[in-house]
This record gives sequence, C-alpha cells and structure tokens, in this order.
Amino acid sequence: MLDTPLSRSDLITYFALAPGRPGDRRPLARVLRDLGLSLRGGTTRWPVVWRALGLAEDQDPAHFAELTAPFLTARGVAELLGVADPSIIYRWEKGKPPTGSGPFPSAIDLSNGRKGARAKRWRRAEVLAWHAGKPLPRYAKPAPVFGALTPTQ
Repeated sequence: MLDTPLSRSDLITYFALAPGRPGDRRPLARVLRDLGLSLRGGTTRWPVVWRALGLAEDQDPAHFAELTAPFLTARGVAELLGVADPSIIYRWEKGKPPTGSGPFPSAIDLSNGRKGARAKRWRRAEVLAWHAGKPLPRYAKPAPVFGALTPTQ
C-alpha cells in the first residue's frame, strides 16, 4: 500500500482541494510548492507526503487508514460535528473550544503560512477523537538530524 503511486487526482482528493475547472491544476501546484513536494512522473508515494507534512516516513501500520484518509476543510469538520457555521471551527482552532472540552486538534496548514491561502485542514480521526473526548492519535515524528541537539553542561 505504501508503494502505491499517488496521482494528481489522488492528491487533490487527499488535500481536499476545491474542484476547479477541468484541467485546472493551480490549487494542487500551490500546495505542492508550499509543502516542498515534487512529483516524479506525475506521482508520489505516501511516505513522501507524510515527510512533507512533518511526520516520519515510517508510521505504525495501525495508523495507515487515518493517515491516508482525505483531510477535512472547516466546512467538512462543521458538517461532521453538526455545527452550523464553519467559522466556529476556526474559533475552536484558535483556542476557544466549547466549555468542558479539551483543546481542538491543530490544523494542518497546507500553505506554509501564505496569507489568505484558506488552506487549513484537519484529520478526520483527530476530530472524531476530540469530539468523543478521547486522546488524539499520536503519529511518529522524524528523528532530529545528527548534531541538531546540543548537550547541556
């Protein structure tokens, strides 16, 4: 499954990009540029995508379905949770969740900080765990580069 090539249409679905005109690849091109992803032969692999999103290439196989499920937009999260307005999701993400609930899952910024990009996404598994009051899933992060840590004296 990890070696299955991901096409442009697979990535558009995964990143929950709005369908534009047929053949319009600009939204995907922007996301790929902002994440530092380049396609080889028009495809890529899951470990490459995970590395671009700040995760380790080797993940627990139990998390594979969660990590390959398409992201949710604020509108998708609002529909999933039965919230009337997607702006409420952004409010929760900024640190103002409903009283009695834990912190809302952090958004994944597909724009690398680009202003006005409207590219915040959430993982479905994290949103559902938050909604159920369960701990958020934890995914493997890459190990620091050798020499990146300095010893304390």
